[in-house]
Amino acid sequence: MKALGPRVPRFVGWGLAVAEAYLDGPREVAVVGPALDDEAAKALHRTALLGTAPGAVVAFGVAGSGELPLLADRPLVDGEPAAYVCRNFTCDAPTTDEERLRTALSR
Repeated sequence: MKALGPRVPRFVGWGLAVAEAYLDGPREVAVVGPALDDEAAKALHRTALLGTAPGAVVAFGVAGSGELPLLADRPLVDGEPAAYVCRNFTCDAPTTDEERLRTALSR
């Protein structure tokens, strides 16, 4: 690192970003809503996109549409938009709260 840093700083930076994402492990976030233009669903989607988890993948769609595999079998929660955070093929309980989603993505 000491020798490469001054010569190719961008390469070193990208390499460290990839290493951080690898060590954190993959995270998948599925955000479902009743419609794509639903304000609460868009707010959850925006929160997921702004999350600090390295290498997170975010999918956004209509509940029950089956348009993406990550969104399959992800229902609304009590009729409200929901976000599902998954790691290693295991998902946390869905949340409808932006702050809980932000916390789940920062762990």
